[in-house]
Amino acid sequence: MPDTREPSVATARIALLVAPGRPLELRDAPVPPLGGGEVLVRIVACAVCGSDLHTARGRRPHPLPTILGHEITGTVVALGSGAGVVDVAGAAVACGDRVTWSVCASCGECDRCRGGLPQKCRRLLKYGHVSNDDHPLAGGFASHIVLRCGTAIVRLPAGLSADAAATASCAVATAAAILRVGGGARGRSVIVLGAGMLGLSVVSQAMACGASSVTVVESRPDRLELARAVAPTANTVPWPGDPAALERLFGGVMLTDGADLVIEAGGTAELVQAAVRLVATGGTCVLAGTVAPVGDVAIDPERLVRRQATIHGVHNYLPEDLAAAVVHLASPTGAALAALAGPAMPLESINEALVAAAGTAVRVVVTP
Repeated sequence: MPDTREPSVATARIALLVAPGRPLELRDAPVPPLGGGEVLVRIVACAVCGSDLHTARGRRPHPLPTILGHEITGTVVALGSGAGVVDVAGAAVACGDRVTWSVCASCGECDRCRGGLPQKCRRLLKYGHVSNDDHPLAGGFASHIVLRCGTAIVRLPAGLSADAAATASCAVATAAAILRVGGGARGRSVIVLGAGMLGLSVVSQAMACGASSVTVVESRPDRLELARAVAPTANTVPWPGDPAALERLFGGVMLTDGADLVIEAGGTAELVQAAVRLVATGGTCVLAGTVAPVGDVAIDPERLVRRQATIHGVHNYLPEDLAAAVVHLASPTGAALAALAGPAMPLESINEALVAAAGTAVRVVVTP
């Protein structure tokens, strides 16, 4: 039985990274035949993540050539043959569905998948992070993408824009995973270190979940303003310059015993040190922002031992975290976070979009 791809969808427009530090190259590429259980999606929006910038600049190793972009939404235009594809709710996926999907496709059979870590699958495919020669049309800076078997697909509610929903599949879903792994926010004091899209997503969801207090630490005044827009009742604290100064500030003014849940969302060695210093007795520290090398970090293990504190690392998320992210963005409590998506720029201006994303915009969105 042949796939149900529309005959007109034979060629895709792609932006290809062929070498770090070089402009992305716009090209036309053939749409490959769909395998069983695969889905062809016409991309509507792809947000530019900080990790895309790290890769484009050569800050971390990456297979080349590649189509970057992993925060994506689109419309299903074709389904491969074989068994029907279902979304995370168990409903059949059909042409015309507005969807987003997990950043990873997992096998579901290896020890890591069976152990609850599908995002670390031994046969993992990660969208926007693979060679286009080996896995064609597997990134978001393109007009179309092929979703592989093992991808968690989530339908978008009618009231949620494609631009806003694009952020769900990385920052907002990862924030949901952070709160889940960290033991939840309800009734607990929370400190978030860093107010980029990941940190702001944590702040928004922690407030919605009923945290007793949320405090945001950030060096950039514009990001602190965004934190106040996302969560008007959150405390905002300018980064004082070093972890020890921040600990003195919290110990003398705001908290006497640290916070129940401390989240590093900024990706620097100093914020990792600060997170460990600020965790309360019996509390939890989650490290999630360091997705590019920052070097070794000095910590005082006695502090952790005596406080019986727990440290978790979080990288990516589970399918249920993605579903929760979409629900949050579509809710009244997530509206201010959803509004951060933009400005939108066309795929033909991809290199200008990367420049804009490195500036003051929280989430530039690329639209084919």
